[in-house]
Amino acid sequence: MGEPESMGRKETIHRIGTFFLILGVGLFLLFLLSESSGGTRFEYFCGSTLLLTIGFIFRAQYKKSAASSGRFGIFKRLKKKE
Repeated sequence: MGEPESMGRKETIHRIGTFFLILGVGLFLLFLLSESSGGTRFEYFCGSTLLLTIGFIFRAQYKKSAASSGRFGIFKRLKKKE
């Protein structure tokens, strides 16, 4: 009942990318806090840029296909009749 389905390789990479994005945002927030305190730490900014880039690259490898919602189905049917 509560057992998760087995994840594929691409979905695992997608989740790892999400993890890197969250870490990158957190590190960027630390950079902003260090900037506001007067002791600017550019290591935080460089690290956040690196993590965000890796996260976006990992997430871009797996695109989930979205099912059609059918909201504009009537327009598609009218277009086919013409």
